[in-house]
Amino acid sequence: MAHWLDTGKRNLKVAVYLLCVAVVIAFALSNTHTLGSAGRIADDVRAGDERHLVRNEIDRQVEILVFDQARISHWDEAVRALIAHIDWDFVRDEIIEWHWEDFGIQTTVIVGPDGNPRLLIFEEDVRAEAEAVKYVELAADLVALARDAYKTHRQPAGGGFRVAYNPVRSHQPLFVSDIRPVDGQLTMIVAQAIVPDDDALLPDGHANILLTFKPLSAPILSEIGRKLGLQDFAILPAADVPADADWIRVGRSRGADAIAVTWMRTYPSSVIWRQALPLLAGGLLLVAIALGFVALRFGSSLLRLQQSEERNRFLAHHDALTGLPNRAQFEREIEQVLQHSEQQRCAVLCIDLDRFKEVNDTWGHPVGDLVIRTVASRILAAVGDRGMAARVGGDEFIVLLREGLDRGSVLALCERIVAGICSEIVFEGGSATVGASIGVAWWPDDALTSRTVIRSADEALYRSKREGRGRTWFATGPAEPASPEPSGIGPPRPAA
Repeated sequence: MAHWLDTGKRNLKVAVYLLCVAVVIAFALSNTHTLGSAGRIADDVRAGDERHLVRNEIDRQVEILVFDQARISHWDEAVRALIAHIDWDFVRDEIIEWHWEDFGIQTTVIVGPDGNPRLLIFEEDVRAEAEAVKYVELAADLVALARDAYKTHRQPAGGGFRVAYNPVRSHQPLFVSDIRPVDGQLTMIVAQAIVPDDDALLPDGHANILLTFKPLSAPILSEIGRKLGLQDFAILPAADVPADADWIRVGRSRGADAIAVTWMRTYPSSVIWRQALPLLAGGLLLVAIALGFVALRFGSSLLRLQQSEERNRFLAHHDALTGLPNRAQFEREIEQVLQHSEQQRCAVLCIDLDRFKEVNDTWGHPVGDLVIRTVASRILAAVGDRGMAARVGGDEFIVLLREGLDRGSVLALCERIVAGICSEIVFEGGSATVGASIGVAWWPDDALTSRTVIRSADEALYRSKREGRGRTWFATGPAEPASPEPSGIGPPRPAA
């Protein structure tokens, strides 16, 4: 009996040992399986999020180019300046000064209705038409698609033709885009027919095609990679993508000519295993702490991705330098006001800085950026809650005024805006002074649509600048002078 009891105790002890071992093994296997499954899910989620963010960012870069070149390709003045003989004053003032310095568009080509190049601008230089042939040949398929889009969607009007909708924002856009190698550098290309935005008409036949090239330069790619938190972010031929890199295909090319965006894929699972495995040997408590730590790390990663997406959404509707709404946000706002009849009357103020180029030339772009931010804050302070202020260009601002819309109140506001902008801007090492010219138009007094009231205010602005700058001009005629034109760059101040 004693022997049986001893044997039973030994067997029970072995059973407890085996049970403990089994529990440990089961614990290890279950946690290993759980961690393995969590790691794979995390890797897949992370990979999917990265691809989604990269696709959105590349599309956003192309969209920026589309909207920038549309300032020329969707404009009555461009149609008139290029339809027959080239207006070189227009080319110099409206294309050369904008495309390279403000938008980073390196190459601009005007392709005539006969398919031959009429104009080539490389950075800030007008080149011979013969040099443009290679660009036209490189994008010949895009030019053809842009022509077909125009021929398909044009509509007869008053003895000519026009496109009755916005060629960029419509679900049937006129532009065609792609990413291709140009002179050894991958470049975004956009082709679109040059069409009127208001009352100009095009003759029968093909339209002029605006062909723009903007390189995806190393700084642009570096900024995208930094913003998305990706390493080794680059654009390469698909055949050259490293084996351990993640990638997506961009552009229209396939096969051997395909272009890919590539980056080093991140693996949240490696963090999970690295943090959890040493703690599994220490017991359940340490394992729980390790899993909590991994969850925190994984949540932080998702939070960064969410913040990046929120930042992208913000930048899609706001100016990155000043934080003001951008042109797209402003146009949506005024369109909503007009379409939903939120009020019976409103005013649009187009503001353009005078002598700003002298500030950039004298002090450089960092001071120029400071001046732009200072001017933006002064405009915002002057407008207050009476309306909405936006930045729509390098030194261009626009205001949608909802209150105080009588002629005297608007003129008084313009006076305050001009006076505020003309005030000296002091910075370390010196000071600068810029001025402003303002054009004003009322809806529905001066125009019946959002586009035409903005155009009326813009035309009034140009009239103001022609009449001597530093003043306010209404769409219906001159207003009282706002303020004397500023003196330009202020004298240097001793460094603090």
